[in-house]
Amino acid sequence: MSKILINDSDLIGKGSNRLVYAFPNDLSRCIKVPKPGRHRHKHQEREVRFYEQLKKNRVPTDHISRYLGTVETNFGTGYIYDAIRDANGQISDKLKTMSLNNRERVPEYLQVIETIEDYLFDNLISFYEVNPSNIVCRINDNGALEPFIVDGLGEKVAIPIVNYSRKLRRLTIRRRWLRQIESMKIRFDWMKDYRVRH
Repeated sequence: MSKILINDSDLIGKGSNRLVYAFPNDLSRCIKVPKPGRHRHKHQEREVRFYEQLKKNRVPTDHISRYLGTVETNFGTGYIYDAIRDANGQISDKLKTMSLNNRERVPEYLQVIETIEDYLFDNLISFYEVNPSNIVCRINDNGALEPFIVDGLGEKVAIPIVNYSRKLRRLTIRRRWLRQIESMKIRFDWMKDYRVRH
């Protein structure tokens, strides 16, 4: 594939480590470009290995923005992912943004958290940070919310020991999830009555 030209007007999202651009002429994909800094590229490389392991193990990707490969851009190497868009074609909002702007849908936001919790535990998917800032909610044709994790999956270390034991991985996922939920309860009042199910 030849070099893809992107510019500031293509920017559709920002994370702590990466900038997210619309993929030219393809609404179904986006390009994540690491911000300058060696550690951010290492973060991206670890994530790529994690997503490839998920694919190898045939883990369902129902609630993940999938990694689809790399492309060279005028901003450097870009990493291609699913672009999560509403049924009307608009880029879907983060759960954080939705919950701040539309309080009427709080019961649905709690259902989104339950769905993500079930997905992580049912498939023993490791994560280091999954919260309303990196959960995106697609509004489907029926107006319902379909959640997708767009960041925060995998491990922050090169050789994660949790991968060597399903029991250890489950315990680690539960410990991290409990910590995430407590943090969410502090930051989002609509989370105050949420109860962990696993």
